[in-house]
Amino acid sequence: MKRLASLLIMLAGPLSGHAAADSLSLDDAVARALAATPQLAARSAQLDAAQALAQSAGRLPDPSALVGIDNLPVTGPDAWSTTRDFMTMGRIGLMQEFPAGSKRRAERERAGAVAQLAQAELVATQLDVARATASAWIRRAAARDALEALGTLEGDYELGASAARGALRAGKASTVDALEGEAALAKFRSRSLQLEAESRQAEIELERWIGADAHLPGGATPSFDELPLPVGELRQSAHLHASLAPFDMRIEAARDDVEIARAGRRPDWSVELSYAKRGPDYSDITSLEFRVGLPLFARNRQNPQIAARSAELRRAQAERDDELRMHEAELRQVLVTWEQAGARLAQYEHELLPLAREWSRAALAAFRTGSSPLTAALAAFADESELLIERAALTQERGSAWAYLRYTQAGQLPSTQEGAR
Repeated sequence: MKRLASLLIMLAGPLSGHAAADSLSLDDAVARALAATPQLAARSAQLDAAQALAQSAGRLPDPSALVGIDNLPVTGPDAWSTTRDFMTMGRIGLMQEFPAGSKRRAERERAGAVAQLAQAELVATQLDVARATASAWIRRAAARDALEALGTLEGDYELGASAARGALRAGKASTVDALEGEAALAKFRSRSLQLEAESRQAEIELERWIGADAHLPGGATPSFDELPLPVGELRQSAHLHASLAPFDMRIEAARDDVEIARAGRRPDWSVELSYAKRGPDYSDITSLEFRVGLPLFARNRQNPQIAARSAELRRAQAERDDELRMHEAELRQVLVTWEQAGARLAQYEHELLPLAREWSRAALAAFRTGSSPLTAALAAFADESELLIERAALTQERGSAWAYLRYTQAGQLPSTQEGAR
């Protein structure tokens, strides 16, 4: 018996794991999207490129090798001879340029800012993907929940249509009543098909992010009542929105561009060391030469560059301010949507839908006893159906707002993705 129990436990483990894998929760969908979306692969490659370039930024240029012949005669009896004229020499050497230290330092800082910009854009894209995936999952879940709820009403519509046909045969109802029952059933099925189309469209959108796993049955819908931060803190957190981080890094890069332009007014210099070999009757010589740039015309060269880079910096700052204002307004609007949709959903769950259910049952019973016309029962069923569809739309609206609020800051990403870089 112990061996049999152990065998059953071993078999039950894989089966339970397989059952869990056959459903797709919202968090699973987001995690799969973050692991496999091509957009994130592109952003990751961009980050790798920026980090690789940062390693070479601000370094000295490669030295240059010099090979040549100086003072070669081209006329007279010594023409084209490299040994008969004492001034003719073959020369080899090295030359190294030394750009201004402030320029090299600014280039290193700019490369670091570009790498941080790539990192910020990666995180912002991760959050965009998470929000889009969550919204698609919620759309599909809301449509399927509504379809399941409407499925419980189909029997009532069929019962009403059947009762109308029976009443027609018994001479207790008119042909119009029977046709109204059939029309109501057909309209109900049409709305169900519309919801099925919405569910499939949401599934196609989800498939964009996670591939074939989008066709797995959905897991339990999470509660949309819990937010990552209290509402008061969320209202004050627009400046922490992940999409603002790239703007901050662009501002830093623009500041470094201004410093690079200003460094152009400081002279660069270079040093050249060469060795010259002359004819056999003459001694070899060596030369050491220093060159210094003379930025004497800053008014027409360096100053316009500085002005242009300063204007780019002001543009980046203005764009960041505009983005912040947009997110502040958007955040407040989304919070209003989340709060109002939650209040309306509570009213649907506790008041409207229970009353509609009682009304449709009472109207159908009254029709079957002959104390009420069929139109009253059909109106009750139609009202209940519309309330279920409206509840699905509200669920989707609140869920989308919840997904937006859940994935706005870098710290709200799943830990596996947050620590990926």
